[in-house]
Amino acid sequence: MRYDRKKRISMARKGHAIPITNDEGEILDGSFPIVDAEDLDAAIGSVKDHPNKKRAKAHIVARANAIGQSSRLPKSWTPKKRPRGRPVGSPSLTREREDTILRLIRRGTFDATAAGVAGISERTLREWVARGEGRSSRPKTAKLEAFARRYRTAKAEARAIAEVKAFEDHILQWLKYAAASTTESAGWSALPQGFIGDSAAPMPEQLAELITGIRNDLLYSDRETVVPPCANRRCRCTFHHPRTVVEQASLRELGERLRREPGSAA
Repeated sequence: MRYDRKKRISMARKGHAIPITNDEGEILDGSFPIVDAEDLDAAIGSVKDHPNKKRAKAHIVARANAIGQSSRLPKSWTPKKRPRGRPVGSPSLTREREDTILRLIRRGTFDATAAGVAGISERTLREWVARGEGRSSRPKTAKLEAFARRYRTAKAEARAIAEVKAFEDHILQWLKYAAASTTESAGWSALPQGFIGDSAAPMPEQLAELITGIRNDLLYSDRETVVPPCANRRCRCTFHHPRTVVEQASLRELGERLRREPGSAA
């Protein structure tokens, strides 16, 4: 035996050997002492005889790493290193995929649909965005960071387009959400108290009058607001086309006069 008992106990206290203790925890001896390559080879050869092979193996691996001799360990003892980079078979963010996703997102497509058209799962799309924004356990890259930024911009553009469309085609719905009623002021999410009397909903003529008033306010104040052409082809009404500055000024003056004198002629 290369080391006497006193030396093995000393090595066990330093972690160079596996401590053998009594019930009180006192170190009585040390097994598998390893300080150099010779000790390491001997320990590897006799590990099968140790009563706790798992513990002995862990000790031998730790000591091999400590003395810089891990290359002498059996290959089956060392875990395979995970290759760096994207897992084999997982989709990559190509320029074609990015263009497809962003084009569909700008037009209002949901994430799952845009991802499917691009040939990936919704989970993959969300993971790319999360990594690009630093919200994933996986590291972000400059490529994913740029993609996440363009993705958020596309989302904002889609919402802006939808809001403009709602404003142009459904002004009452737009007002309902853009100018909601609050406890401090009346808004458009609920009609003013007393507007419809005891009825549960406005009368058709009241609603028509309200809509007409909104339309007229827009026509008198915004020269870009127009109404569809009427059935009379000879109609020369200025409301069917954008007004000039002079025409709009005249209409604004007319609108103000009508507010002051509702019964006055145009």
